[in-house]
Amino acid sequence: MNDEKRTSFEYSVGEQRYAGALYNGPTAAPTAAVALLPDWRGQSALAGDHANYLVGIGCTVAVADLYGDGFNPDSPEQVGPMVKRLLANRAHGVEALAACVAQLRREVAPGTPVICLGYSAGGMIALDYARSGASIAGVVLCSALLQTAAPGMGTRISAPVLILQGTQDQVSPMETISSVIAEMDAAGNDVRFELYSQTHHAFDNPEAGNDPTARLVYSPSSARRARHAIANFIAEAVGQARDVR
Repeated sequence: MNDEKRTSFEYSVGEQRYAGALYNGPTAAPTAAVALLPDWRGQSALAGDHANYLVGIGCTVAVADLYGDGFNPDSPEQVGPMVKRLLANRAHGVEALAACVAQLRREVAPGTPVICLGYSAGGMIALDYARSGASIAGVVLCSALLQTAAPGMGTRISAPVLILQGTQDQVSPMETISSVIAEMDAAGNDVRFELYSQTHHAFDNPEAGNDPTARLVYSPSSARRARHAIANFIAEAVGQARDVR
């Protein structure tokens, strides 16, 4: 699928403007609306590929603007400071995603289930938004920058959660995964973890390369399995949301 159905998608928090992208399919009534939080590169070709895949299974997708003002890093040297800012301002990330979701709801029919899907740093924001008490149908994290709840942040999540991680992830190692599992269990949340062996951070990104000693490594098999898991989770979450109504 190409990007012919991609249009601009703007929202704001106070005076801060965000410029994302909206992807629509040929049907007027999507089965779900997905707020997609991309990895550090923002509106990249990979984010568009993920969005087009979701459109192909019947979703409307808003790819969020991670940093504001439509800024998309174009070199690894820009990443560190930007991600550190996200880590230092996690509450602001929640506000920005709330504004994104609110705008997305205006783009689809009332009652359309909303799913949040986050990759890498976008996954941290998606999980924090879920912890804030957001009323959504589901949350998915894929190769996420996992973090336990920040001080003062809630831990109860009302929606089902799917977390897809690699066991060799150096950004979110197994110790971190275990800490998040403990938090989710203690809060009584409905969370499933799917772990892929011999899989590193950014396993969904073909541009990461295949050097097993690198910090970021692409895994075609894990990327394929993750997509299937995401599709199945969305179908299940949509069904549950309709049952509630």
